[in-house]
Parts: sequence; structure tokens; C-alpha cells
Amino acid sequence: MPHYCCVPLCNHASDKHPGLSWHGFPSDPAEKKTWLVKIRRDERTDVPKDHPEYFKVSGATKVCSAHFKPGDYSSGSRKRKDKTTDIERNVLNRKAKVFPSVFTWTATKKPERKEPTVRLAPEAPPAKRRKAQAEVMVASSETAACGGSGLDSSASDSDDEVFTSPSHGSAAGESSGLCGGDHCCPCFKKLDAELELSKAKLEELQCRYDALEQELYFSKPSHTNMSYDRIKEADYMVNYYTGFSSALMFMACFNFLHQAAQSMRLWKGSASAREDQPQEGMKRGPKPKLALIDQFLLVMMRLRLGLGEVDLAFWFEISQSTVSRLTTSWVNLMHHKFKQLPVWLPRRTIDRLMPPCFKVWYPTTRVIIDCTEFFINTPTLFARQSATWSNYKSHNTVKVLIGIAPHGHVTFVSDAYEGSISDKSITESSGLIGVLEAGDSVMADKGFDIKDLLVDVGVRLNIPPFKSGDRQMVPEDLMATKKIAAVRIHVERKMQRIKAYKILAGNIENTLFDHIHTLVFVCSMLTNFEGALVA
Repeated sequence: MPHYCCVPLCNHASDKHPGLSWHGFPSDPAEKKTWLVKIRRDERTDVPKDHPEYFKVSGATKVCSAHFKPGDYSSGSRKRKDKTTDIERNVLNRKAKVFPSVFTWTATKKPERKEPTVRLAPEAPPAKRRKAQAEVMVASSETAACGGSGLDSSASDSDDEVFTSPSHGSAAGESSGLCGGDHCCPCFKKLDAELELSKAKLEELQCRYDALEQELYFSKPSHTNMSYDRIKEADYMVNYYTGFSSALMFMACFNFLHQAAQSMRLWKGSASAREDQPQEGMKRGPKPKLALIDQFLLVMMRLRLGLGEVDLAFWFEISQSTVSRLTTSWVNLMHHKFKQLPVWLPRRTIDRLMPPCFKVWYPTTRVIIDCTEFFINTPTLFARQSATWSNYKSHNTVKVLIGIAPHGHVTFVSDAYEGSISDKSITESSGLIGVLEAGDSVMADKGFDIKDLLVDVGVRLNIPPFKSGDRQMVPEDLMATKKIAAVRIHVERKMQRIKAYKILAGNIENTLFDHIHTLVFVCSMLTNFEGALVA
């Protein structure tokens, strides 16, 4: 079986490189750690074996001889025969505790130094030239007498002026030759000792640097987790991820929920528990590691962007089941808290916020109603398949009646009904008739044939006039249709805002079927944080 080098960026193998020798890791833990630091690897057994970062030192883990210096091997002719190739290999000097030190990342090429420019000094007068030659000869004789101690003085004296005469060059050559080879001067011995000490310190610092670099590499997270602190400075980011127009509106909603969220525990029970009492019917679980504001951000990203649980678990570095429990817990909490608000506004508030277009034509309008349908996956039960089939959409749907005030805020959201129910039936069953007062008027589409239901409570119905027979509509009816369409269009715009929460877009999963009413109500209430729809 061939050996493979475990050093990163090295592709040597014993079957392809027969001239190399192969060396296993030392048994001493300290030496083994030094080897791992040098090759920039660390043992990782906390990941699956097929993971790219899995690494464990065993008897088969080898380092090829390309990463060792010639001085790392035992002196003499000591060799060992390789069992796989029958080739004699060099043996490492284990007693000296050698380690691999030759790598691709350490093979740095020194920049080539430009040769110095030769500058010729002006030729000195004959008197000065003879004086300089005499000084050089004296210095040479002193150097020869002391064994090289006069080297510094001669060098300092000769630095004042440089001559190019042959005699001066020969004298300098003789001077350097007298003390050049044996390094017997005390200054050379001191320099050698300082050099060896500097090399030892440099080697120690290099080892520490490699260890810190290795530790930093493995301590870096694979990605940066998501948090509110990352987006709070940019309102456009807050709007994209949550639907709130600014960080100020996000914090306003969070502060409204904060006190109740502090005593909340993750949902860990059946979906049949009552939603209007979120503290009952749920099992208390451990508190999640996410901060409350980051939990709220996660749930808003789930509602607004429709991100899957796996995606959110990756971004927030939690488990998928925690994402599911967080979503259910927070949606139930928001449903419970929003239900406590006076969503159905009193008459005087409606009049105070009435837009000019309504004041002129329909001043008694209390609510504009319309039904909207949400696609769902085909239910598994045949009876539910039949009940949720919508002939209008040619799909399985659920239908919700939504009412908005003239200024554009959602003031009424019915329960979710099967898609086969008629507009009149859902209006009668939703409880809308019970909250209307005598003198109010309701604006709706032609499909709402509910005039007989409203007359009994003294409420007027404003719908576009119907065409009678084959005759064309009279001008008065055409004008009435245009007026109603001009102001009723705002309810369609509100529906678009609600469906901008992508969790309601597409086909709603069967696992969310029992929570559709809660999701629609919460998303409808969240659109009220976006400001008035009609100025």
C-alpha cells in the first residue's frame, strides 16, 4: 500500500516518487504537537470521516523527506530498508527532536539586490597619497602583530578617503588577508554568539507564530451569524428583512411584545392548544441561546421572506427544530397580544381619520370588505380536498374576509374558511354584522349580496350597480361604479401588502394548515405598522 504525504499542498506518493523516504509522527505528545503545528494541521475527530477537515494521526500517517533538511538525518551510513519498495532510506535523528521545516509557504525567494554603483574618488595629490599609503602599511603591521585587533581602526581611518591606485589596493588586500580566515578575534566570537542567540529566538518566535496562526484558522466560524445588530443601522435592510419601514418601527413593535416575550417558553406541545391563551397547553422547554430581539428578527424573516427553517437555522446557528418552535411561539404570542388591541375602531376615530375622497362621496363608510384566498397544498383527507376546492381559483384554497377602514388600516380579519364557501356565507359567519352600528355603511364588491343582512341592523351597502337585462348602464350607474371603484381599490392594495409576507405566498404547507388564521391575522396587523394607505 503506497504512502501519501499528509502535508497540505503536497501531492507526493511513494509509488510515484520512489526516491523519497517516509517518516511517521513521533510518539511523544509534545513532539507530535510540534509536527502538527509545523505542517499547519490539527487533529479533527469531531466531524465525520468523509468530511474534508477530518484528520487523525495514525501509524499510516506519513511526512515525506521533501519537508526535512539534510541535517535532520542521522550522520554516518545508517539507513533503513523500506518494506514496500525494498529501497534503503535515510533515518531521522529522533534524538535531536527534529521536525519538518521545508514547505511551499516557507520557500520565499530573496529579492535580488542591485549591485552598488562604483564611484571613483578624485585622485589625491601625491603628498596625501603617500601619507595614506603609509597609514595603511602601519595599520597592516599592527593587525599582523595583534592577530586582527586593529581591523576596526584601519577600516575607520580608510573610510575617510578612497583611492584607486594599484598600491593602495594591494595594501588593502594584504591587510584583509592577515586577519580574514581564522576568526580568532574576540569581536568575531562575540558576534557569533549573538548570531546564534538571535537564531534561537527567531526560531522560537516562528514556532509561536505558526501555533497562533493555526489556532486562529480553526477558530474562525464558517460564516457570520445573523443578528439585529448587523442591520439596525440601515433602514433599508430592516425593511427588506422584516417589512418594517425603519428600525424605529421595528423597535416599537418589539417593545410592545417584549414584556410578554420575557416569560415565554418555546412551544413544545400539540397544535390543538388554545391560541388565545399561549401560556396553557404548552410544555416548558429550555430557554434558547438567541436574544429576544434576534428571536423576533428570525420570526419576522420567516414571515416576510418566507425563508425555510433549514435556511434560518444556518444563518442563526441553531437547530431546525428550534426555528420551528420559535416561529410557533412568537406567532401565537403576537396573535394573543394583537387581539388585545382595539382593532375595530370607534366611529369618532373613523371620522377623524376619514380621507377627503370618502368625506365627499361616502362619509358614513365604516369598513371596506373583500375576501382573499390563499393557495394550500392538496390535503390528504378527501373530505377536506372537496371542501377547500375553489372553482374561482381552480385550486385548493382557504378564504379569509378582511375589512379595512377608509384610511387603510386593517380593522377586521375573519377566521380561515374552506375555499368553497361563498362571500355571503363567510360574511354571515364571520361576526362582522355584530360589530356594525346603525347608520354605518359598508363598501364591497358585486359578489357580496348581503343587503338583506345589513338592513336588519340599519347598515347601508355600497356596491357597484348591476346591469339589468341587455340594456346598457345609464350614466348615473356608470358614475356610481367609477366612484366606488376609485375608493374601493385601496382594499386591493392592502391585500397586496398582506401577501407581501411570503409565508402566505405560493402553496401553504399542510403543516401550517391549522395556523393559517393566526398567520393571516398577524401579517394583517403587521401591515398597520407600515403607515396609512390613503392620505
